[in-house]
Amino acid sequence: MAAECARADVRDERHVWTDQRQARMREQAHRLVFLDETYVNTKMTRLRGRSRKGQRLRMKAPFGHWKTHTFLKVFS
Repeated sequence: MAAECARADVRDERHVWTDQRQARMREQAHRLVFLDETYVNTKMTRLRGRSRKGQRLRMKAPFGHWKTHTFLKVFS
């Protein structure tokens, strides 16, 4: 068990969470919003690809401009 679990302030906050906040969330479930966050980094671009036999693969990939794109999906 983590040491902070035994602290009085953490224990009190845990009781508030289970006794008050969770009960309110069950009563008003239509107000809950869930976020799913993920990302993609342009450095993860594959260096090789596949194509049909006898056809050349022609694709572009970013080079030198590494960026991270974050995606958020909201469930309500």
